[in-house]
Amino acid sequence: MRINFSMDGGLAAFPGLAKPVAIDCDALAPDERARLHQLVDRAGVFASAEPPSAGANPADARRYTITVDDGARRSTVTVAEPISNGALRALISQLRTHARAARHER
Repeated sequence: MRINFSMDGGLAAFPGLAKPVAIDCDALAPDERARLHQLVDRAGVFASAEPPSAGANPADARRYTITVDDGARRSTVTVAEPISNGALRALISQLRTHARAARHER
């Protein structure tokens, strides 16, 4: 599974954070790979054409774009804060952790 993740907007937007980060789950440790698969499933990324609920979308809200490709399916979800869907919030939290680590490796 491959996940492309980007975030933009917010009160203190930084251009470097808007660059998409690609996460190749096959390159991760088995437990981390399983965790991301589980979070993607719980968030319902592939479940429907409708994006998960994100609540109100103020003009200065931070937005996240997540594209997941598992080889058989591809889905993109864009959501803005505040995120009312707890499973989606957990997925984004984990993806932000991976994005920070990937940006520090560069």
